[in-house]
Amino acid sequence: MFRSLTPVLTAALAVALSLFDAPAAQAQGPVQVVANALLEFEAGMTWDAVQPSWRQDRDPWVAKLRGARSVREVAASLGELEVAMKWEAVDGSWRGRRASWVQQVAAAASPAEVAGLLLDLEVATTWEAMFESWRTTRPGWVATLRSIAGR
Repeated sequence: MFRSLTPVLTAALAVALSLFDAPAAQAQGPVQVVANALLEFEAGMTWDAVQPSWRQDRDPWVAKLRGARSVREVAASLGELEVAMKWEAVDGSWRGRRASWVQQVAAAASPAEVAGLLLDLEVATTWEAMFESWRTTRPGWVATLRSIAGR
């Protein structure tokens, strides 16, 4: 079943990558860059990494995130994705850090803060939760978010 979704997910990742290329990112505002980075991160995630309900929740989540114009909307979408992720998709240290991270997401008021929080979630995410192609995509993705986060 998951193998039949691979071509669809690969195509979705290619679209996300085209939305996130460097010249396009420079033409976008930081809110849109972070929103696209969140879309790209989610597209790199396997179905096994998320709750079964994500199959129904994903399309409205993507549509809402694509239409996001504020930091609050992007931060809310980041929180929604994290809730949809299974505990097995993150390393053991996430349990101790999660409550603080959730509070920071709720209070995030700038693209830099949301970019940093997205980076934190990605670092806690296990390699098993991501498609193999993430290893290639990740360096540029991280560099872009670090430039926004000021890290």
